[in-house]
Amino acid sequence: MTTRVLDWKSRHDPRSLEHPVRTLLHFKPKPKRRLWLPGPILDQGTEGACVGHGWTNELTASPVRVDLQAAKLAEGWPRQPQPFAFYLYQWCKRHDEFAGEDYDGTSVLTGAQAMKQLGLIESYRWAFTVADIVDSILIAGPVVLGIAWHESMYDAPGGEVAVAGDVVGGHCLLAIGYEPTHIFLDGTAGPAIALLNSWGPTWGKQGVAWIKQADLVKLLRNQGEACVPVHRSFGR
Repeated sequence: MTTRVLDWKSRHDPRSLEHPVRTLLHFKPKPKRRLWLPGPILDQGTEGACVGHGWTNELTASPVRVDLQAAKLAEGWPRQPQPFAFYLYQWCKRHDEFAGEDYDGTSVLTGAQAMKQLGLIESYRWAFTVADIVDSILIAGPVVLGIAWHESMYDAPGGEVAVAGDVVGGHCLLAIGYEPTHIFLDGTAGPAIALLNSWGPTWGKQGVAWIKQADLVKLLRNQGEACVPVHRSFGR
């Protein structure tokens, strides 16, 4: 079994409060459910590179898939998703607020700053509630999450992830779907969010698992963060 490194670090810049995604969501029609299609299923292996992979997953997922081969990237940036994700992670470590580079982890915010500097997004907004996350998914596209990771979340049998046990670190991944009446394996039904991980196809079902909305509420309240790219997901 691959040893996974949990590397997301919470970084809440007070200035983020001035850029809520909710201001972009008003008066926009939305469907009841949505599941955006992922790009290549990435695997960060034993490296603590989840922020690089979370943002790369966002780049390659629908509704607006970025073709890294055709993108006008700065010199040195890889043109394939997997190496791009690792390179992005190393860039973030060099540019985030944490001292040095001899550590695992970086922030979702630094990943967003990298995307903007590369010209891959025009700007980014923040979802401060799960309602913001859900509406962003329904209206615009996937949302990059940084959340606390519990022991039970290492596995997602049957394509579901449960929140139980001690917190063992922090992880970045991508919210790609919402279902108001997901039928869970225990026979209950309720609202759920689909999460795309970067641990290969054996986690969940082809790298994707559903989490109960109530569980994501708890994770977001525990210093979690949720970032929405603009103007790729929202369009121009």
